[in-house]
Amino acid sequence: MTSIRVPATIANLGPGFDVLAMAVDLWLEAEAEPAQAPAWTFVGVEPPPGHPFEGLRMRGQVRSEIPLGVGLGSSAAARVAVLALEGVPAGELFARAVRVEGHPDNVAAAIHHGVVACVADRVVRLPVPDDLEVALFVAAEPSPTEQARAILPATVSRADAVYNAGRNALLVHALHARDWSLLGIAMEDRLHQPARSSIYPWLPETIAAARAAGAHGAALAGAGPSVFAFAPPGAGKQVAEAMTAAAGAPGRPLVTRIVS
Repeated sequence: MTSIRVPATIANLGPGFDVLAMAVDLWLEAEAEPAQAPAWTFVGVEPPPGHPFEGLRMRGQVRSEIPLGVGLGSSAAARVAVLALEGVPAGELFARAVRVEGHPDNVAAAIHHGVVACVADRVVRLPVPDDLEVALFVAAEPSPTEQARAILPATVSRADAVYNAGRNALLVHALHARDWSLLGIAMEDRLHQPARSSIYPWLPETIAAARAAGAHGAALAGAGPSVFAFAPPGAGKQVAEAMTAAAGAPGRPLVTRIVS
């Protein structure tokens, strides 16, 4: 019996569109053995038809805490798990997973854990803020990543490119210096969140509510619709509840942490 354990991931972290991501303490666990035909049982989260495990000639069980289609990397976790169960060597896992997933950020964090930056085929691990809680508004209604990517503009202004470049640099510095006072500015974005606010109109208010409740900074989780915030120790619950109330959309508060 072969087994694999893959974490949920949150991409972008505000300004780092398709570049930054982190792994959080929600897991997909799978164990399986070869079989003549696929035979899977699922515990926790039931995947839709056509899920990646259907193509494996194995029988086994998948247990997942990662909700589907809400910005927590459920697709990346499933694809990494499937490739690992297929026996893809560790040195090839990232490249293979990126080819099927289409973008590297969630995949990199799912494989390497912690906080990562991705450029082409390079993955760099950044310092893990282990003294911060990750507060979440976990949306109940999924939003297809394809839809959330399709609404993004094909080009951006020089001013917006400079805006995000500066905040990416500031965010990386904040992680290295452990200067959480910078996160509020460093997690701002003009490349994807303004466009996605058209399908998540409550996003600005939810981010503002997180800050008002004590969060250092907040942003859309991946392509959404969930929202996450970095909160001081002990403040995660109140931040998550404030975001959930502000969203006014079906969902639940959750507090977790980065896994390294």
